[in-house]
Amino acid sequence: MAKKIRILQLAPRFPFPADDGGKIGIANILKEFTEQGADVTFFSFHDKGRNSVTPEALEEGKSYADIRLLEHSTKNSPYRIIKTFVNYQSIYIEKHINVRIINYISELIREKKFDVVHADHSCMARLALFVKKTCNIPAGLRLHNIEWIIWKRYAENLKRFSPKRLYVEQQTYFLRDEETKLFSKMDVCFPITEPDKQRAMELAPDGNYVVASAGVNPDEWNPYSNIIKKPNQIILATTYQWRHNIDAVKWFIEQVMPDLRKINPDITLILIGKDQPKWLSKYSGLGVKPLGYVAQVQPYLNESAVYVAPLFVGGGIRIKIIEAMAMELPVVATPLAAEGINAKPEDGLILSDDKDSFIKNILFLVKNPLYTKSLGKNARKFVTKEFSWKKNVEIMLNEYSKLTKFNEQLKIKN
Repeated sequence: MAKKIRILQLAPRFPFPADDGGKIGIANILKEFTEQGADVTFFSFHDKGRNSVTPEALEEGKSYADIRLLEHSTKNSPYRIIKTFVNYQSIYIEKHINVRIINYISELIREKKFDVVHADHSCMARLALFVKKTCNIPAGLRLHNIEWIIWKRYAENLKRFSPKRLYVEQQTYFLRDEETKLFSKMDVCFPITEPDKQRAMELAPDGNYVVASAGVNPDEWNPYSNIIKKPNQIILATTYQWRHNIDAVKWFIEQVMPDLRKINPDITLILIGKDQPKWLSKYSGLGVKPLGYVAQVQPYLNESAVYVAPLFVGGGIRIKIIEAMAMELPVVATPLAAEGINAKPEDGLILSDDKDSFIKNILFLVKNPLYTKSLGKNARKFVTKEFSWKKNVEIMLNEYSKLTKFNEQLKIKN
């Protein structure tokens, strides 16, 4: 019987319940590690605020791994902002590592032996490299995003010469420098898209990069035949803890919805996601219906006609788009939001890069429900063929298997 590979997985936050794109990615990697035969110990931070871990969520996590949580806030506090500005440091990296965190991990690796350490996001890479050096084991990094690109895009959307833009531009430079160093030191990096692989290689050409995309579980994201579509209902599911998602939603409501409603007063926008700001309720006259957090997104996707993704800052891949397509919804998205999903319009992914194109494409889809339904069918076929968590995590495990075997051979020789 083959020995189970022992993985220490490091993540910035606990991924259950998997109710936003970032948590969905980490949760499904953890699930597939375990379901494909790995013995996983999962470490992440938690705090007593809005990111507190409920007993139910903890039990879900424990069904897949040995869960280790450390109370630690990663909030961008004024102290951290000033400290990183003065010391020329990346706040994104620095807020995820300190002596207390290192001591906690030191105790953990004295308690248990691991064959490989896996880090989710660049912010956990330094901690992974500490484990690599201490335990003499391979370290891998899942690049859910090329983080410095997100900061760069964020800076470009801020007012010129404002203090905030100057700080974000400075942070972009520091983070770019950090990621350049980190990518080179990892034994393997797993970009989520081919464009992200190219960006990583531009930073650190000597790094080892293997693309492992995101995915869906087709049985979990499967349309219900007994629900009737509402042809004038469009939908957007996101998390409101990320500034850029809020900006995208506000832009769509204020720029697109008024003109859509002038032409078709029956069009409504369903907004799903936790931590929705209260000011969303003032847009009810524009047909906006903020539902907040829902336990199951699928029924709302199922009854809607079109999914929209108006994001202008970000990176990686938008898992929410893949899930919507799996539920047979055509998607109207900005090119940035659709990055890494190489679908064509006939596959149900329609690109719109400004207000007018969003209006034009959405109106066409709601006016032509039979065509929209056929696009939705195509969208599901495309996603279930191209995106699979099982396949992509298998890519990671195969790389880890090669690295651990090579590492063992080196230990024997030495």
